[in-house]
Amino acid sequence: MQIQVVGINHKTASLKIRARVGLTPELIADAYQRLGELHGNQGVVILSTCNRTEIYVAGNVSYAAMVKWWAKIVGVDQSEFVDAVFWYADDRAFDHLFRVAAGLDSMVLGETQILGQVKAAYEVSQRYGAAKALHRLFRYTLTVGKRAHAETGISHNALSMGHAVVELARKVFEDIHKTHALVIGSGEMGTLVGRHLTSAGVGRLTLVNRTVAKAQELAEELGADYADMAALPQLLRGADIVVTATNASGFLLDETMVRTAIRGNTQKLRFLFDLSVPRNIDPAIAKLGAGIFLYDVDDVEAVVQANLAQRQKEAVKVERIIQEEIRSLKEELAASEVGPVIRQLRSKADAIRTAELEKAMNRLPHLSAEEKAVVADTTRLILNKFLNDAMVTMRSWAAEGDKQNHIDAVRELFKLTESNEPSSVPMQGVALEPER
Repeated sequence: MQIQVVGINHKTASLKIRARVGLTPELIADAYQRLGELHGNQGVVILSTCNRTEIYVAGNVSYAAMVKWWAKIVGVDQSEFVDAVFWYADDRAFDHLFRVAAGLDSMVLGETQILGQVKAAYEVSQRYGAAKALHRLFRYTLTVGKRAHAETGISHNALSMGHAVVELARKVFEDIHKTHALVIGSGEMGTLVGRHLTSAGVGRLTLVNRTVAKAQELAEELGADYADMAALPQLLRGADIVVTATNASGFLLDETMVRTAIRGNTQKLRFLFDLSVPRNIDPAIAKLGAGIFLYDVDDVEAVVQANLAQRQKEAVKVERIIQEEIRSLKEELAASEVGPVIRQLRSKADAIRTAELEKAMNRLPHLSAEEKAVVADTTRLILNKFLNDAMVTMRSWAAEGDKQNHIDAVRELFKLTESNEPSSVPMQGVALEPER
């Protein structure tokens, strides 16, 4: 049985293609209900986010069949996206999925959201009874993701401008919950900074924008205050953190305005972040007081790049975790291939023992219940001792490349068939599927 993945992501396909063939929750539900069309599958898990759509399939299913089925589900001719599709099998598929879960394959290195998305995708597959032979793989995958974030710093340190502003502010202010932040500009950058400050628990957030309606809309989302540009001089007096993120030309905060605002309190700690290009804050303001610190977009970007370098170092540790877990997964999968023949041999031998024991008991009606129990226990003990060496040897085949030849030989030698496979047979000393 092979485990494969076909998919597209932000590295292989444009946003337009990703949107065309991405699977919405409704399409995913439809796909799971149409698994009968994907002949030969023994398990399917579908992962679809804004940056990727990936279909994991266990079983003897061809690449062409998987892409054809995907195209039918989304209603798009496969010729329109097949050039952007990647395909991995077995070890490479394991490595890819583990990297995805750990955040190594994300647009933002080490981001944590994808692990939750992988878990949710697995749970949806389980609800439809579709995961089947992929259970073990996804249990390992969730373990890898958790280990990556718990044992390394892959998700530490900010990798966005907005997050970096919060990170820098937290290093300076003893308690960000007691600060007043002023964000000037309600465009994309201003919105992101506002959201990060809100998530960090800033004490008070005021949004300022030329168009008050736009600031008001964002303020309602964030539970913030809003004002127009005319209120800036007054707001600057109490602000601890000031962020400008507009496309205005010229200084919105000039030396005269700020000198007036801080008069009588030049020692108060104030952090100013100018994320605008061209600049919106006069650089001369940094000299107005010992408590004023001014960062421009290059300063903040330098922090982001330093953090990225640190995460890249941590990625090496994550790679080691991934390789450890791949080795463990392969060992477990190999053991599971040997498991059925062990169960079949035990089942057939026990069936013979039971049948012959019953015949013997019929010929010995004078035996008491206690004596019959002794005989039954003795035959069971003889069988266990006889099979023990064989089972230990068969378990050792799990790590051998030619284990299938050994398995086939045992099946032929003892005439074992699928009908010998019990639904649940006690196995003394044989652990087939350890929990993760």
